[in-house]
Amino acid sequence: MLGQILRPFAVLLLVPAAVDLYYGRPDGAAGFAITAVAAYVLGRALARSGRAPTLARVEAMAVVAASWLLVSTFGAVPYMQQGFSWIDALFETMSGFTTTGSTIFSSEHFNGADRQSVLSHGLLFWRAMTQWLGGMGIIVLFVAVLPALAVAGRQMFFSEAPGPEEESLTPRIRQTAAALWRLYIALTAVQALLLSTVGGMSVFDAVCHAFTTLAAGGFSPHGRSLDGYSAASQWIVIVFMFIAGASFTLQYRALKRPRALRRDTEFRVYAAVTIFAGLCLAVVIAGSPGHGFEASVRHGLFQSLSIVTTTGYASEDFNFWSASALAILAALMFAGGCAGSAGGGPKIIRHIVMAKFLSREVLRSVHPRAFKVVRVGGRPLQNDTIRQIVSFFVAYLVIFAIVAVAVSVIEGDMAVGFSGSIATLGNIGPGFGALGPMESFGDLHTASKLLFFLNMWIGRLEVMTVLVLLHPEVVRTISWRD
Repeated sequence: MLGQILRPFAVLLLVPAAVDLYYGRPDGAAGFAITAVAAYVLGRALARSGRAPTLARVEAMAVVAASWLLVSTFGAVPYMQQGFSWIDALFETMSGFTTTGSTIFSSEHFNGADRQSVLSHGLLFWRAMTQWLGGMGIIVLFVAVLPALAVAGRQMFFSEAPGPEEESLTPRIRQTAAALWRLYIALTAVQALLLSTVGGMSVFDAVCHAFTTLAAGGFSPHGRSLDGYSAASQWIVIVFMFIAGASFTLQYRALKRPRALRRDTEFRVYAAVTIFAGLCLAVVIAGSPGHGFEASVRHGLFQSLSIVTTTGYASEDFNFWSASALAILAALMFAGGCAGSAGGGPKIIRHIVMAKFLSREVLRSVHPRAFKVVRVGGRPLQNDTIRQIVSFFVAYLVIFAIVAVAVSVIEGDMAVGFSGSIATLGNIGPGFGALGPMESFGDLHTASKLLFFLNMWIGRLEVMTVLVLLHPEVVRTISWRD
């Protein structure tokens, strides 16, 4: 099964090779082509090694987790061919495929119009393309794969309707994935067109930003992210970040039934949180130099959406904002987008369930004999579903704390440790201080990069998918089959 995943991935490596040929970098193109051949040969060998078995639930989870590691390993090779160390190459590629957006690139890699003397167009395109592929990959994973395994997707919140049928747009999973791909590609094309015509970007930059916006990724071909482009570009990105953070299956249904948006509890909360937080940020930063009314609203909404949707773009360096503004951003880092979106983090729906659960427990403390059913969207939730969500939050916070403390000790900087831990576990991208939006993860110790590498992988796969595989009984169970 891993071989079947690797073969089409190998073919995709030829796209940035073609980009490098177009821009006159045959050395870069050769690097991508060699990597593509190696990946295809290995993929073919793995696929031919035996007949694909009917996988048990845990084995399917192992395939999902291993596929992210496999493609990240091959995806890192072009970075090493252009001078990056193995750990930096792996970090950047995992950040791409998990749509995290944390980067080891520094301002030295972006030299304005002459930046291609350092980085080839093909590598920058591949960097954006990894996020675009990872964003759609996690959407299909949420909608079509993980729900059937009962470990993620919106089905886990409606346990009385197990399996992929609840979120399916069409009767078959393959048709569901194809429908989502069509929507994803159409939105990407529309954004690229708007950025190049209205926003004033070059076609290359417009395509790269469209790739990384719809994927809620945040990689930009400019060293200062969206701060290096026009206000019109930032407004366009605001709209598409909002789209990227909403459930794609809900959007697909809304094309025929617009009322679906208004009736969806998670979407209403998501919209309210991003708009309210954006306006709060606008009020806090208003009046500071360069922040008139329009600029304050634009930067407030931009950063609110960028953090909640875990896109990780920056319209300016928020490291220089007040402590009040940074506190709002820090709180938003624990939010996440909607389930079934390209966004990472805990997801809005889990926060809704937790709020209703805590409300019920407070009521029971006052009235021990009171009976209250936790409902979302008018549908009752089973206690097993609530238990899964509570378990997720406990695991999420424990992993965050362990990595935060470990990196703080290694780096001798709490801001780096704690902001970097939530930024990578939540697939957000930038942190605070030395990991701010205009800074880099490249100067960190190798051990810190490895911890953040694992954080990105664990966070993108919804934490429990990875933790289940570490259980001793599961380790003994997973074995090769004839």
